[in-house]
Amino acid sequence: MSNVLDDLITDIIARIEAGVPPWRQAWKNGGDPTLPLRADGEPFNGSNAWFLSFAGAVRGYRAPYWFTFRQALAINAPVAKGEKGSPAILYKTRVVGDAGEGEASGAAEGADAKVLRYLKTYTVFNAEQLTDCPARYIEVAKPDPAARSAARNAVLDAIPARIEFGGGLPCYVPARDLIRLPRPEAFDTVDDFLATRAHEQLHWSGAPHRLAREFGRRFGDEAYAFEELVAEIGAAALGLRIGLAPQLLDSHAAYLAHWAKILKHRPSALLEASGHAGRAVDYLMAFSQPAQIAVSVAA
Repeated sequence: MSNVLDDLITDIIARIEAGVPPWRQAWKNGGDPTLPLRADGEPFNGSNAWFLSFAGAVRGYRAPYWFTFRQALAINAPVAKGEKGSPAILYKTRVVGDAGEGEASGAAEGADAKVLRYLKTYTVFNAEQLTDCPARYIEVAKPDPAARSAARNAVLDAIPARIEFGGGLPCYVPARDLIRLPRPEAFDTVDDFLATRAHEQLHWSGAPHRLAREFGRRFGDEAYAFEELVAEIGAAALGLRIGLAPQLLDSHAAYLAHWAKILKHRPSALLEASGHAGRAVDYLMAFSQPAQIAVSVAA
């Protein structure tokens, strides 16, 4: 694991141990969650999406654009002196075998050739960390609230999970393959209700006949807590896609303790959980391709 990622994971562990998962706290001050953008306007995806959104939110950045040092120079807006960058992740592949070594795209051939995947990190800076950055990278138009709300609801409504309303505790019931939720009026805000629904829909995606995530079935053990971590990160990542801020839901102390323990002993677990969460978000979003286009227009 890169030293740059170690610093980020240490920060995340510290926030979890303080009792507030960072992906819930980051937008507490009213920031509008959106996917972070590369210098060319393309959105980051995978782990980079929520890593950079988290990094930007906790530092108070509102601009969605992120640049490498060279990209900043290319728009005549060098990184301001003393600014600290944020880590972004790059997965690469290499073919090794009797035919020699090369990048996977080089198509080294041979019966014994193997494709190895490895992780590298590079540093990016938010537009607000640049000197004289053009306004178009900072002053991004806010989405229309009504349009975004409609698109957000369309995405969640398209997910064909069976939902029963009533009772006091939200949960996914594997034995019946359904989600139980308190009625919407029982929540303090509409966003509280939607964030809770999204969290349980993430659990629903892991059923054996869907994405088959089976980390644990007993409340309180580490495997069960890992599934909760996947759902937590997944709900935050889904929120970035549809403009829904993660809410400060009820956290079990057992989960927080297990998450901190897991990440301390196995830092790579954060990327594992993020990978599972990303696949779950893609799975859920696939039910609403037309609505997905609407979200992009609303954003």
